Amino acid sequence: MAKVQIESNLEAIAANAAELTAEVLNKAVASRGQANWLLAGGSAPMGAYRLLASSYADKVDWSKVIVAIGDERCVPLTSPDANWPLINQALLEAVGLPVEHQLKPKSEQSPEAAAEDYIQQLSSLMTEGDIVPSFDIVWLGMGEDGHTLSLFPGHPALHITGPLVIPVHNSPKPPSERISLTLKALSKSSNCLIMAAGDGKSEIIAKVFGGDGSLPINQAVSAIEAGGGQVTWLIDESAASRLED
Repeated sequence: MAKVQIESNLEAIAANAAELTAEVLNKAVASRGQANWLLAGGSAPMGAYRLLASSYADKVDWSKVIVAIGDERCVPLTSPDANWPLINQALLEAVGLPVEHQLKPKSEQSPEAAAEDYIQQLSSLMTEGDIVPSFDIVWLGMGEDGHTLSLFPGHPALHITGPLVIPVHNSPKPPSERISLTLKALSKSSNCLIMAAGDGKSEIIAKVFGGDGSLPINQAVSAIEAGGGQVTWLIDESAASRLED
């Protein structure tokens, strides 16, 4: 069962996300000598990245952390539409995360080529016999339509279940060309944080907690929970305003 924590504002969400993430990373490093973290783009996580960089730079052994990202736009890394450079600036550079521990999509390639390359990169997070990568913690964002990663409601990509990473064409949200992890790729995740803030998310949050199983975000939650993972929602009061008591 997912946990739901309602915070006063986006800054409180960021503080909670940073604390919970640092705790998970430290436990993984202590137990296995390595922590695997799936990053998320979007506006809500950015404050948490910056807080990790400023307040947790010396509280996590970043040399033992390996990061990947759940989806990326197929644009040059110099493009303002690319997710990775923003995260790199907010966190990865600031804490000195080793370059060899950054599983970075080759977003300047075609979606097909970038997806195939990223599948190979993610294989480094698998031990012998595994068919999906293991993530100690996954961050997911959610759009106002209930999409997560680059898996959109009603889009054919949502229903592709074989590969770990897929090309996404004709995304309803620009840029139209992307790559995305599939729901299958989330199935061996130990922890997941979903951050959502603002009144613009209140209608979809009500649908999510109303049990709309067609929404990609709910399908992602189901995939993680089916594998034994713990999901925690961090939402602010505005986003939660249409929830019934």
